[in-house]
Amino acid sequence: MPVSRFSLFVCSFLAFVFCSMPHSAWAESVSIRVGTYENAPKVFTDESGRSAGIFIDILSHIAKAEGWRVSYVPGTWAEGLDRLEKGEIDLMPDMAYTPDRSKIFSFHKVPVLSSWFQVYARKGSGISTVLDLNGKSIAVLDRSIQQQELVKLIGTFGLSANIVSAPDYKTTFEMVAKRKADAAATNRFFGMMHAKKYGLEDTAVIFNPSDLFFAAPKMGRGRFLQIIDAHLSKLKKDSRSVYYESMKRWTSEEVHFKLPQWVKILGLVVGAILLTSIAGASVLKHQVNVRTRELKEVNLEMEERIKRRTAELAEAMEKARAADRIKSAFLATMSHELRTPLNSIIGFTGIMLQGLTGPLNDEQKKQMTMVQTSSRHLLALINDVLDISKIEAGQLELAVEPFELRPSIEKVVRLVAPLAEKKGLELTLEADADLGAATTDQRRLEQILLNLLNNAIKFTEKGRVAVSCKSENGDYLLSVSDTGIGMKPEELPNLFQPFHQLDSGLTRKHEGTGLGLSICRKIIEMMGGSIFVESRLGQGSVFTIRFPKHTEKPHEKNSPDH
Repeated sequence: MPVSRFSLFVCSFLAFVFCSMPHSAWAESVSIRVGTYENAPKVFTDESGRSAGIFIDILSHIAKAEGWRVSYVPGTWAEGLDRLEKGEIDLMPDMAYTPDRSKIFSFHKVPVLSSWFQVYARKGSGISTVLDLNGKSIAVLDRSIQQQELVKLIGTFGLSANIVSAPDYKTTFEMVAKRKADAAATNRFFGMMHAKKYGLEDTAVIFNPSDLFFAAPKMGRGRFLQIIDAHLSKLKKDSRSVYYESMKRWTSEEVHFKLPQWVKILGLVVGAILLTSIAGASVLKHQVNVRTRELKEVNLEMEERIKRRTAELAEAMEKARAADRIKSAFLATMSHELRTPLNSIIGFTGIMLQGLTGPLNDEQKKQMTMVQTSSRHLLALINDVLDISKIEAGQLELAVEPFELRPSIEKVVRLVAPLAEKKGLELTLEADADLGAATTDQRRLEQILLNLLNNAIKFTEKGRVAVSCKSENGDYLLSVSDTGIGMKPEELPNLFQPFHQLDSGLTRKHEGTGLGLSICRKIIEMMGGSIFVESRLGQGSVFTIRFPKHTEKPHEKNSPDH
Protein backbone atom coordinates (compact mmCIF):
# COMPACT_ATOMS: atom_id res chain seq x y z
CA MET A 1 0.00 0.00 0.00
CA PRO A 2 2.80 2.58 0.76
CA VAL A 3 4.47 1.67 -2.55
CA SER A 4 1.27 2.43 -4.45
CA ARG A 5 0.94 5.81 -2.80
CA PHE A 6 4.56 6.71 -3.63
CA SER A 7 4.11 5.65 -7.26
CA LEU A 8 0.96 7.72 -7.50
CA PHE A 9 2.81 10.77 -6.11
CA VAL A 10 5.70 10.38 -8.60
CA CYS A 11 3.34 10.02 -11.57
CA SER A 12 1.35 13.08 -10.52
CA PHE A 13 4.50 15.16 -10.11
CA LEU A 14 5.84 14.15 -13.55
CA ALA A 15 2.49 14.92 -15.17
CA PHE A 16 2.45 18.38 -13.57
CA VAL A 17 5.99 19.16 -14.79
CA PHE A 18 5.21 17.90 -18.29
CA CYS A 19 2.04 20.00 -18.58
CA SER A 20 3.84 23.10 -17.31
CA MET A 21 6.52 22.97 -20.03
CA PRO A 22 6.11 25.54 -22.88
CA HIS A 23 4.96 24.32 -26.24
CA SER A 24 8.34 24.89 -27.87
CA ALA A 25 10.09 22.74 -25.30
CA TRP A 26 8.23 19.55 -26.05
CA ALA A 27 6.76 19.95 -29.54
CA GLU A 28 8.71 18.34 -32.31
CA SER A 29 10.44 20.58 -34.84
CA VAL A 30 7.97 21.65 -37.52
CA SER A 31 8.70 22.79 -41.09
CA ILE A 32 6.35 25.32 -42.68
CA ARG A 33 6.26 26.71 -46.20
CA VAL A 34 5.29 30.38 -46.49
CA GLY A 35 4.31 32.11 -49.73
CA THR A 36 5.65 35.61 -50.44
CA TYR A 37 5.06 38.28 -53.09
CA GLU A 38 6.17 41.87 -53.72
CA ASN A 39 4.21 44.31 -51.54
CA ALA A 40 6.70 46.39 -49.59
CA PRO A 41 6.80 47.18 -46.73
CA LYS A 42 4.45 44.40 -45.60
CA VAL A 43 6.16 41.52 -47.45
CA PHE A 44 8.86 41.61 -50.16
CA THR A 45 12.30 40.37 -51.26
CA ASP A 46 15.17 42.63 -50.19
CA GLU A 47 18.36 43.44 -52.14
CA SER A 48 20.12 40.36 -50.79
CA GLY A 49 17.33 38.09 -52.04
CA ARG A 50 15.85 37.39 -48.60
CA SER A 51 12.22 37.70 -47.64
CA ALA A 52 11.55 40.79 -45.51
CA GLY A 53 8.79 43.09 -44.26
CA ILE A 54 6.38 43.50 -41.36
CA PHE A 55 4.71 40.09 -41.76
CA ILE A 56 8.11 38.36 -42.12
CA ASP A 57 9.50 40.02 -38.96
CA ILE A 58 6.49 38.87 -36.92
CA LEU A 59 6.52 35.32 -38.34
CA SER A 60 10.29 35.00 -37.75
CA HIS A 61 9.79 35.96 -34.10
CA ILE A 62 7.01 33.37 -33.68
CA ALA A 63 8.98 30.67 -35.53
CA LYS A 64 12.03 31.22 -33.33
CA ALA A 65 9.91 30.97 -30.18
CA GLU A 66 8.13 27.81 -31.39
CA GLY A 67 11.09 26.06 -33.00
CA TRP A 68 9.62 26.13 -36.51
CA ARG A 69 11.79 25.79 -39.60
CA VAL A 70 10.45 28.31 -42.16
CA SER A 71 11.07 28.17 -45.91
CA TYR A 72 9.77 30.95 -48.16
CA VAL A 73 8.23 30.34 -51.59
CA PRO A 74 8.32 33.55 -53.68
CA GLY A 75 5.90 34.30 -56.51
CA THR A 76 3.06 36.58 -57.56
CA TRP A 77 -0.04 37.15 -55.45
CA ALA A 78 -2.14 35.00 -57.79
CA GLU A 79 0.44 32.18 -57.65
CA GLY A 80 0.44 32.35 -53.85
CA LEU A 81 -3.35 31.98 -53.73
CA ASP A 82 -3.24 28.94 -56.05
CA ARG A 83 -0.43 27.28 -54.04
CA LEU A 84 -2.28 27.83 -50.76
CA GLU A 85 -5.51 26.39 -52.13
CA LYS A 86 -3.64 23.29 -53.43
CA GLY A 87 -1.80 22.82 -50.12
CA GLU A 88 1.62 23.44 -51.72
CA ILE A 89 2.33 26.07 -49.01
CA ASP A 90 1.21 26.26 -45.39
CA LEU A 91 0.77 30.02 -44.86
CA MET A 92 0.14 33.08 -47.02
CA PRO A 93 0.70 36.48 -45.35
CA ASP A 94 -1.07 39.80 -45.95
CA MET A 95 -4.51 38.40 -46.79
CA ALA A 96 -7.72 40.36 -46.14
CA TYR A 97 -10.63 38.37 -44.73
CA THR A 98 -13.76 38.01 -46.88
CA PRO A 99 -16.68 35.56 -46.60
CA ASP A 100 -15.77 34.03 -49.98
CA ARG A 101 -12.14 33.48 -48.96
CA SER A 102 -13.19 31.95 -45.64
CA LYS A 103 -14.82 29.12 -47.63
CA ILE A 104 -11.42 28.21 -49.11
CA PHE A 105 -8.89 29.28 -46.46
CA SER A 106 -8.62 29.43 -42.66
CA PHE A 107 -7.82 32.69 -40.82
CA HIS A 108 -6.66 33.42 -37.27
CA LYS A 109 -8.65 35.91 -35.13
CA VAL A 110 -6.23 38.68 -34.11
CA PRO A 111 -5.49 40.95 -37.13
CA VAL A 112 -1.84 41.70 -37.93
CA LEU A 113 -2.57 45.10 -39.53
CA SER A 114 -5.48 47.31 -40.55
CA SER A 115 -5.31 48.98 -43.94
CA TRP A 116 -7.38 50.53 -46.71
CA PHE A 117 -7.04 51.09 -50.42
CA GLN A 118 -6.40 54.42 -52.13
CA VAL A 119 -6.20 55.56 -55.75
CA TYR A 120 -2.96 57.22 -56.91
CA ALA A 121 -2.46 59.22 -60.11
CA ARG A 122 0.21 61.28 -61.88
CA LYS A 123 0.67 64.80 -60.58
CA GLY A 124 -1.43 67.24 -62.60
CA SER A 125 -3.61 64.47 -64.06
CA GLY A 126 -6.82 66.15 -62.81
CA ILE A 127 -7.93 62.97 -60.99
CA SER A 128 -9.00 63.82 -57.44
CA THR A 129 -12.44 62.26 -56.83
CA VAL A 130 -14.24 59.07 -57.88
CA LEU A 131 -16.15 61.00 -60.57
CA ASP A 132 -12.83 61.77 -62.28
CA LEU A 133 -12.25 58.02 -62.83
CA ASN A 134 -15.02 57.83 -65.45
CA GLY A 135 -13.58 56.49 -68.71
CA LYS A 136 -10.09 56.07 -67.20
CA SER A 137 -7.87 52.98 -67.07
CA ILE A 138 -6.98 51.85 -63.54
CA ALA A 139 -4.21 49.35 -62.72
CA VAL A 140 -4.91 46.92 -59.85
CA LEU A 141 -3.32 43.78 -58.36
CA ASP A 142 -4.64 40.66 -60.09
CA ARG A 143 -7.19 38.65 -58.01
CA SER A 144 -7.04 41.16 -55.15
CA ILE A 145 -9.84 42.47 -52.97
CA GLN A 146 -9.47 46.01 -54.28
CA GLN A 147 -10.06 44.74 -57.82
CA GLN A 148 -13.55 43.61 -56.77
CA GLU A 149 -14.29 46.56 -54.48
CA LEU A 150 -13.13 49.18 -57.01
CA VAL A 151 -15.50 47.76 -59.64
CA LYS A 152 -18.36 47.98 -57.08
CA LEU A 153 -17.41 51.57 -56.13
CA ILE A 154 -17.33 52.76 -59.74
CA GLY A 155 -20.60 50.99 -60.50
CA THR A 156 -22.30 52.65 -57.52
CA PHE A 157 -21.77 56.06 -59.16
CA GLY A 158 -22.92 54.86 -62.59
CA LEU A 159 -19.43 55.28 -64.04
CA SER A 160 -17.34 53.08 -66.31
CA ALA A 161 -13.61 52.44 -66.20
CA ASN A 162 -11.09 50.01 -67.69
CA ILE A 163 -9.66 47.79 -64.93
CA VAL A 164 -6.15 46.55 -65.87
CA SER A 165 -4.70 43.60 -63.91
CA ALA A 166 -1.03 43.55 -62.84
CA PRO A 167 1.04 40.80 -61.12
CA ASP A 168 2.21 43.10 -58.28
CA TYR A 169 1.81 46.64 -56.91
CA LYS A 170 5.16 47.78 -58.31
CA THR A 171 3.89 47.06 -61.81
CA THR A 172 0.71 49.09 -61.18
CA PHE A 173 2.78 52.19 -60.31
CA GLU A 174 5.12 51.61 -63.26
CA MET A 175 2.12 51.47 -65.63
CA VAL A 176 0.85 54.84 -64.39
CA ALA A 177 4.32 56.43 -64.51
CA LYS A 178 4.78 55.19 -68.12
CA ARG A 179 1.25 56.39 -69.05
CA LYS A 180 0.03 52.86 -69.74
CA ALA A 181 -2.70 53.50 -67.14
CA ASP A 182 -4.31 56.67 -65.77
CA ALA A 183 -4.37 55.61 -62.10
CA ALA A 184 -3.52 52.74 -59.75
CA ALA A 185 -5.28 51.36 -56.66
CA THR A 186 -2.97 50.09 -53.90
CA ASN A 187 -2.96 49.60 -50.15
CA ARG A 188 -1.96 52.54 -47.97
CA PHE A 189 1.40 51.05 -46.91
CA PHE A 190 2.71 50.53 -50.46
CA GLY A 191 1.39 53.91 -51.62
CA MET A 192 2.89 55.75 -48.66
CA MET A 193 6.30 54.15 -49.31
CA HIS A 194 6.55 54.33 -53.13
CA ALA A 195 4.24 57.06 -54.56
CA LYS A 196 6.90 59.80 -54.48
CA LYS A 197 9.44 57.55 -56.23
CA TYR A 198 7.16 57.18 -59.26
CA GLY A 199 6.02 60.82 -59.34
CA LEU A 200 2.48 59.96 -58.21
CA GLU A 201 0.16 61.64 -55.71
CA ASP A 202 -2.70 60.33 -53.62
CA THR A 203 -6.30 61.24 -54.42
CA ALA A 204 -9.39 61.59 -52.24
CA VAL A 205 -10.63 58.15 -53.40
CA ILE A 206 -10.26 55.94 -50.29
CA PHE A 207 -12.23 52.70 -50.00
CA ASN A 208 -12.61 49.25 -48.40
CA PRO A 209 -10.91 49.41 -44.99
CA SER A 210 -9.97 45.87 -43.99
CA ASP A 211 -7.99 43.77 -41.49
CA LEU A 212 -5.02 41.68 -42.72
CA PHE A 213 -4.10 38.16 -41.53
CA PHE A 214 -2.02 35.07 -42.20
CA ALA A 215 -4.13 32.49 -44.06
CA ALA A 216 -3.75 28.69 -44.12
CA PRO A 217 -5.32 25.87 -46.17
CA LYS A 218 -8.81 24.98 -45.02
CA MET A 219 -7.75 21.66 -43.54
CA GLY A 220 -4.75 20.58 -41.47
CA ARG A 221 -3.01 23.76 -40.28
CA GLY A 222 -5.39 25.18 -37.68
CA ARG A 223 -2.79 24.71 -34.91
CA PHE A 224 -0.47 27.23 -36.64
CA LEU A 225 -3.18 29.87 -36.60
CA GLN A 226 -3.95 29.34 -32.89
CA ILE A 227 -0.27 29.79 -32.03
CA ILE A 228 -0.06 32.94 -34.20
CA ASP A 229 -3.09 34.40 -32.38
CA ALA A 230 -1.53 33.74 -28.98
CA HIS A 231 1.71 35.49 -29.94
CA LEU A 232 -0.01 38.44 -31.62
CA SER A 233 -2.10 39.10 -28.50
CA LYS A 234 1.08 39.34 -26.41
CA LEU A 235 3.06 41.36 -28.97
CA LYS A 236 0.36 44.02 -29.36
CA LYS A 237 0.20 44.59 -25.60
CA ASP A 238 3.96 45.28 -25.35
CA SER A 239 4.97 48.63 -26.92
CA ARG A 240 8.61 47.42 -27.04
CA SER A 241 7.84 44.17 -28.86
CA VAL A 242 9.03 43.14 -32.32
CA TYR A 243 5.56 44.11 -33.61
CA TYR A 244 6.01 47.82 -32.90
CA GLU A 245 9.73 47.78 -33.74
CA SER A 246 8.87 46.40 -37.18
CA MET A 247 6.20 49.06 -37.71
CA LYS A 248 8.73 51.78 -36.87
CA ARG A 249 11.40 50.17 -39.02
CA TRP A 250 9.37 49.77 -42.20
CA THR A 251 6.80 52.58 -42.05
CA SER A 252 8.15 55.11 -39.52
CA GLU A 253 4.64 55.05 -38.03
CA GLU A 254 3.95 55.52 -34.32
CA VAL A 255 0.91 53.67 -33.02
CA HIS A 256 -1.15 56.03 -30.84
CA PHE A 257 -4.15 55.33 -28.70
CA LYS A 258 -5.50 58.88 -28.86
CA LEU A 259 -6.34 61.50 -31.44
CA PRO A 260 -3.34 61.83 -33.82
CA GLN A 261 -1.25 64.98 -33.44
CA TRP A 262 -1.45 65.75 -37.15
CA VAL A 263 -5.22 66.17 -36.87
CA LYS A 264 -4.74 68.85 -34.22
CA ILE A 265 -2.04 70.59 -36.29
CA LEU A 266 -4.17 70.41 -39.43
CA GLY A 267 -7.09 71.93 -37.53
CA LEU A 268 -4.91 74.84 -36.40
CA VAL A 269 -3.62 75.39 -39.95
CA VAL A 270 -7.11 75.34 -41.44
CA GLY A 271 -8.33 77.70 -38.71
CA ALA A 272 -5.49 80.13 -39.49
CA ILE A 273 -6.31 80.01 -43.21
CA LEU A 274 -9.99 80.64 -42.52
CA LEU A 275 -9.22 83.60 -40.25
CA THR A 276 -6.90 85.02 -42.91
CA SER A 277 -9.55 84.67 -45.60
CA ILE A 278 -12.19 86.32 -43.39
CA ALA A 279 -9.83 89.21 -42.65
CA GLY A 280 -9.05 89.58 -46.35
CA ALA A 281 -12.74 89.56 -47.24
CA SER A 282 -13.39 92.26 -44.62
CA VAL A 283 -10.63 94.43 -46.11
CA LEU A 284 -12.06 94.01 -49.60
CA LYS A 285 -15.56 94.79 -48.37
CA HIS A 286 -14.26 97.96 -46.72
CA GLN A 287 -12.51 98.96 -49.96
CA VAL A 288 -15.70 98.41 -51.98
CA ASN A 289 -17.69 100.49 -49.47
CA VAL A 290 -15.12 103.30 -49.69
CA ARG A 291 -15.31 103.26 -53.50
CA THR A 292 -19.10 103.28 -53.38
CA ARG A 293 -19.16 106.35 -51.11
CA GLU A 294 -16.71 108.13 -53.39
CA LEU A 295 -18.92 107.45 -56.41
CA LYS A 296 -21.98 108.84 -54.60
CA GLU A 297 -20.10 112.04 -53.80
CA VAL A 298 -19.06 112.38 -57.41
CA ASN A 299 -22.67 111.93 -58.58
CA LEU A 300 -23.82 114.80 -56.27
CA GLU A 301 -21.28 117.16 -57.81
CA MET A 302 -21.92 116.12 -61.43
CA GLU A 303 -24.76 118.62 -61.95
CA GLU A 304 -22.42 121.56 -61.30
CA ARG A 305 -19.26 120.16 -62.87
CA ILE A 306 -20.59 117.76 -65.51
CA LYS A 307 -17.98 118.49 -68.14
CA ARG A 308 -14.95 118.59 -65.86
CA ARG A 309 -16.00 115.46 -63.89
CA THR A 310 -16.76 113.17 -66.85
CA ALA A 311 -13.17 112.00 -67.16
CA GLU A 312 -12.80 111.62 -63.37
CA LEU A 313 -15.97 109.53 -63.18
CA ALA A 314 -14.72 107.22 -65.95
CA GLU A 315 -11.43 106.79 -64.09
CA ALA A 316 -13.21 106.04 -60.80
CA MET A 317 -15.42 103.43 -62.53
CA GLU A 318 -12.35 101.76 -63.97
CA LYS A 319 -10.76 101.61 -60.53
CA ALA A 320 -13.95 100.03 -59.15
CA ARG A 321 -13.88 97.40 -61.91
CA ALA A 322 -10.21 96.73 -61.23
CA ALA A 323 -10.95 96.30 -57.53
CA ASP A 324 -13.72 93.86 -58.39
CA ARG A 325 -11.39 91.88 -60.66
CA ILE A 326 -8.79 91.78 -57.89
CA LYS A 327 -11.48 90.54 -55.51
CA SER A 328 -12.49 87.78 -57.90
CA ALA A 329 -8.85 86.75 -58.47
CA PHE A 330 -8.28 86.71 -54.70
CA LEU A 331 -11.36 84.56 -54.09
CA ALA A 332 -10.32 82.12 -56.82
CA THR A 333 -6.82 81.76 -55.33
CA MET A 334 -8.15 81.30 -51.78
CA SER A 335 -10.71 78.76 -52.97
CA HIS A 336 -7.93 76.61 -54.41
CA GLU A 337 -5.84 76.93 -51.25
CA LEU A 338 -8.80 75.98 -49.04
CA ARG A 339 -10.11 73.03 -51.05
CA THR A 340 -6.98 70.92 -50.61
CA PRO A 341 -7.00 70.86 -46.76
CA LEU A 342 -10.80 70.52 -46.73
CA ASN A 343 -10.61 67.40 -48.91
CA SER A 344 -8.01 66.04 -46.49
CA ILE A 345 -10.26 66.83 -43.50
CA ILE A 346 -13.23 65.08 -45.14
CA GLY A 347 -11.12 62.03 -46.01
CA PHE A 348 -9.38 61.73 -42.65
CA THR A 349 -12.53 62.29 -40.56
CA GLY A 350 -14.15 59.52 -42.58
CA ILE A 351 -11.22 57.25 -41.72
CA MET A 352 -11.51 58.15 -38.03
CA LEU A 353 -15.28 57.56 -38.00
CA GLN A 354 -14.62 54.09 -39.46
CA GLY A 355 -12.43 53.36 -36.43
CA LEU A 356 -9.22 52.89 -38.42
CA THR A 357 -7.18 55.12 -36.05
CA GLY A 358 -8.58 53.61 -32.88
CA PRO A 359 -11.92 53.47 -31.09
CA LEU A 360 -13.90 56.70 -30.55
CA ASN A 361 -16.41 57.34 -27.80
CA ASP A 362 -19.88 58.72 -28.55
CA GLU A 363 -18.89 62.34 -27.93
CA GLN A 364 -15.85 62.05 -30.23
CA LYS A 365 -17.98 60.44 -32.95
CA LYS A 366 -20.49 63.29 -32.63
CA GLN A 367 -17.74 65.91 -32.92
CA MET A 368 -16.05 64.17 -35.88
CA THR A 369 -19.43 63.92 -37.67
CA MET A 370 -19.97 67.66 -37.12
CA VAL A 371 -16.48 68.39 -38.52
CA GLN A 372 -17.15 66.24 -41.59
CA THR A 373 -20.60 67.76 -42.25
CA SER A 374 -19.34 71.33 -41.83
CA SER A 375 -16.34 70.63 -44.08
CA ARG A 376 -18.55 69.30 -46.87
CA HIS A 377 -20.85 72.32 -46.60
CA LEU A 378 -17.86 74.69 -46.67
CA LEU A 379 -16.37 72.85 -49.67
CA ALA A 380 -19.64 73.28 -51.60
CA LEU A 381 -19.62 77.00 -50.76
CA ILE A 382 -16.00 77.36 -51.91
CA ASN A 383 -16.78 75.59 -55.21
CA ASP A 384 -19.69 77.99 -55.82
CA VAL A 385 -17.55 81.03 -54.95
CA LEU A 386 -14.82 79.79 -57.29
CA ASP A 387 -17.30 79.39 -60.17
CA ILE A 388 -18.88 82.80 -59.76
CA SER A 389 -15.52 84.53 -59.29
CA LYS A 390 -14.26 82.93 -62.53
CA ILE A 391 -17.38 84.12 -64.35
CA GLU A 392 -17.07 87.67 -63.03
CA ALA A 393 -13.35 87.79 -63.86
CA GLY A 394 -14.02 86.53 -67.40
CA GLN A 395 -11.88 83.42 -66.80
CA LEU A 396 -14.56 80.75 -67.28
CA GLU A 397 -14.35 79.11 -70.70
CA LEU A 398 -16.79 76.60 -72.14
CA ALA A 399 -15.51 73.24 -73.39
CA VAL A 400 -17.81 72.95 -76.42
CA GLU A 401 -17.98 69.38 -77.79
CA PRO A 402 -20.77 67.27 -79.33
CA PHE A 403 -22.43 64.64 -77.11
CA GLU A 404 -25.65 62.62 -76.91
CA LEU A 405 -28.10 64.63 -74.82
CA ARG A 406 -30.46 61.97 -73.41
CA PRO A 407 -27.73 59.73 -71.84
CA SER A 408 -26.25 62.84 -70.24
CA ILE A 409 -29.61 63.76 -68.67
CA GLU A 410 -30.18 60.17 -67.52
CA LYS A 411 -26.79 60.14 -65.77
CA VAL A 412 -27.70 63.21 -63.67
CA VAL A 413 -31.14 61.77 -62.85
CA ARG A 414 -29.52 58.54 -61.62
CA LEU A 415 -27.15 60.58 -59.47
CA VAL A 416 -29.97 62.26 -57.49
CA ALA A 417 -32.29 59.25 -57.44
CA PRO A 418 -31.13 58.12 -53.94
CA LEU A 419 -31.95 61.58 -52.52
CA ALA A 420 -35.48 61.46 -53.94
CA GLU A 421 -35.98 57.90 -52.77
CA LYS A 422 -34.85 58.82 -49.26
CA LYS A 423 -37.60 61.48 -49.06
CA GLY A 424 -40.20 59.19 -50.66
CA LEU A 425 -40.50 61.35 -53.81
CA GLU A 426 -41.37 60.11 -57.27
CA LEU A 427 -38.61 61.01 -59.77
CA THR A 428 -39.49 60.80 -63.49
CA LEU A 429 -37.85 61.56 -66.83
CA GLU A 430 -39.80 62.36 -69.99
CA ALA A 431 -37.64 62.85 -73.05
CA ASP A 432 -37.69 61.68 -76.64
CA ALA A 433 -35.40 58.71 -77.28
CA ASP A 434 -34.11 60.42 -80.45
CA LEU A 435 -33.18 63.80 -78.99
CA GLY A 436 -29.91 63.59 -80.87
CA ALA A 437 -26.63 65.30 -80.16
CA ALA A 438 -26.04 68.69 -78.55
CA THR A 439 -22.87 70.69 -79.10
CA THR A 440 -22.10 72.61 -75.94
CA ASP A 441 -20.23 72.19 -72.61
CA GLN A 442 -21.57 68.86 -71.34
CA ARG A 443 -20.12 69.15 -67.81
CA ARG A 444 -21.57 72.65 -67.26
CA LEU A 445 -24.97 71.60 -68.61
CA GLU A 446 -24.98 68.64 -66.19
CA GLN A 447 -23.94 71.03 -63.39
CA ILE A 448 -26.99 73.22 -64.13
CA LEU A 449 -29.38 70.26 -64.23
CA LEU A 450 -27.90 68.81 -61.02
CA ASN A 451 -28.40 72.14 -59.22
CA LEU A 452 -32.03 72.43 -60.35
CA LEU A 453 -32.77 68.82 -59.30
CA ASN A 454 -31.10 69.24 -55.91
CA ASN A 455 -33.17 72.38 -55.27
CA ALA A 456 -36.39 70.66 -56.36
CA ILE A 457 -35.79 67.69 -54.06
CA LYS A 458 -34.69 69.92 -51.16
CA PHE A 459 -37.85 72.09 -51.28
CA THR A 460 -40.30 69.21 -51.94
CA GLU A 461 -41.57 67.21 -48.97
CA LYS A 462 -44.03 64.98 -50.85
CA GLY A 463 -45.21 64.34 -54.37
CA ARG A 464 -42.93 64.21 -57.39
CA VAL A 465 -40.03 65.78 -59.22
CA ALA A 466 -40.11 65.52 -63.02
CA VAL A 467 -37.53 66.16 -65.73
CA SER A 468 -38.54 66.71 -69.35
CA CYS A 469 -36.64 67.62 -72.51
CA LYS A 470 -37.75 68.34 -76.06
CA SER A 471 -36.54 69.97 -79.26
CA GLU A 472 -38.15 73.21 -80.44
CA ASN A 473 -37.17 75.56 -83.30
CA GLY A 474 -33.48 74.68 -83.29
CA ASP A 475 -33.20 74.83 -79.48
CA TYR A 476 -33.57 72.39 -76.63
CA LEU A 477 -36.06 72.99 -73.80
CA LEU A 478 -35.01 71.25 -70.56
CA SER A 479 -37.45 71.56 -67.62
CA VAL A 480 -37.44 70.53 -63.96
CA SER A 481 -40.80 70.65 -62.17
CA ASP A 482 -41.77 69.81 -58.59
CA THR A 483 -44.75 69.77 -56.24
CA GLY A 484 -42.84 71.59 -53.51
CA ILE A 485 -43.42 74.75 -51.48
CA GLY A 486 -43.45 77.10 -54.47
CA MET A 487 -42.77 80.86 -54.31
CA LYS A 488 -44.61 84.16 -53.99
CA PRO A 489 -44.73 86.39 -57.10
CA GLU A 490 -42.67 89.11 -55.39
CA GLU A 491 -39.83 86.64 -54.76
CA LEU A 492 -39.29 85.75 -58.42
CA PRO A 493 -37.52 88.92 -59.71
CA ASN A 494 -34.57 88.49 -57.30
CA LEU A 495 -34.39 84.71 -57.55
CA PHE A 496 -31.26 84.64 -59.75
CA GLN A 497 -29.33 87.25 -57.79
CA PRO A 498 -26.17 86.08 -55.95
CA PHE A 499 -26.68 85.06 -52.30
CA HIS A 500 -30.47 85.36 -52.60
CA GLN A 501 -32.33 82.77 -50.47
CA LEU A 502 -36.02 82.18 -49.94
CA ASP A 503 -35.70 81.31 -46.24
CA SER A 504 -32.96 83.65 -45.10
CA GLY A 505 -31.98 84.25 -41.49
CA LEU A 506 -30.42 82.32 -38.63
CA THR A 507 -33.37 79.93 -38.29
CA ARG A 508 -33.82 78.99 -41.91
CA LYS A 509 -34.79 75.37 -42.51
CA HIS A 510 -32.90 74.70 -45.76
CA GLU A 511 -29.14 75.14 -45.97
CA GLY A 512 -27.52 76.71 -49.05
CA THR A 513 -25.20 79.42 -50.31
CA GLY A 514 -27.63 81.36 -52.49
CA LEU A 515 -25.16 81.16 -55.40
CA GLY A 516 -26.45 78.10 -57.30
CA LEU A 517 -29.18 79.71 -59.42
CA SER A 518 -27.04 82.79 -60.10
CA ILE A 519 -24.27 80.54 -61.44
CA CYS A 520 -26.81 78.56 -63.51
CA ARG A 521 -28.12 81.72 -65.18
CA LYS A 522 -24.64 83.05 -65.98
CA ILE A 523 -23.47 79.74 -67.49
CA ILE A 524 -26.61 79.22 -69.58
CA GLU A 525 -26.29 82.80 -70.91
CA MET A 526 -22.68 82.03 -71.89
CA MET A 527 -24.10 79.11 -73.90
CA GLY A 528 -26.40 81.52 -75.72
CA GLY A 529 -29.47 80.37 -73.84
CA SER A 530 -31.80 81.54 -71.08
CA ILE A 531 -33.51 80.31 -67.91
CA PHE A 532 -36.95 81.20 -66.56
CA VAL A 533 -39.25 80.03 -63.78
CA GLU A 534 -42.98 79.59 -63.17
CA SER A 535 -44.14 79.09 -59.59
CA ARG A 536 -47.19 79.29 -57.32
CA LEU A 537 -46.97 79.28 -53.56
CA GLY A 538 -47.84 75.88 -52.12
CA GLN A 539 -48.18 74.23 -55.55
CA GLY A 540 -44.61 73.89 -56.79
CA SER A 541 -42.28 75.38 -59.38
CA VAL A 542 -41.11 74.76 -62.95
CA PHE A 543 -37.59 75.82 -64.02
CA THR A 544 -36.94 75.76 -67.77
CA ILE A 545 -33.68 76.35 -69.62
CA ARG A 546 -33.55 77.01 -73.35
CA PHE A 547 -30.21 76.53 -75.10
CA PRO A 548 -29.19 76.18 -78.75
CA LYS A 549 -28.37 72.78 -80.19
CA HIS A 550 -25.04 74.18 -81.30
CA THR A 551 -23.11 76.58 -79.03
CA GLU A 552 -20.47 78.58 -80.81
CA LYS A 553 -16.91 78.03 -79.63
CA PRO A 554 -14.99 81.13 -78.43
CA HIS A 555 -12.79 81.23 -81.56
CA GLU A 556 -15.91 80.99 -83.74
CA LYS A 557 -17.46 84.04 -82.00
CA ASN A 558 -14.29 86.10 -82.41
CA SER A 559 -13.47 85.11 -86.00
CA PRO A 560 -14.09 87.84 -88.67
CA ASP A 561 -16.73 87.46 -91.34
CA HIS A 562 -15.50 86.50 -94.81
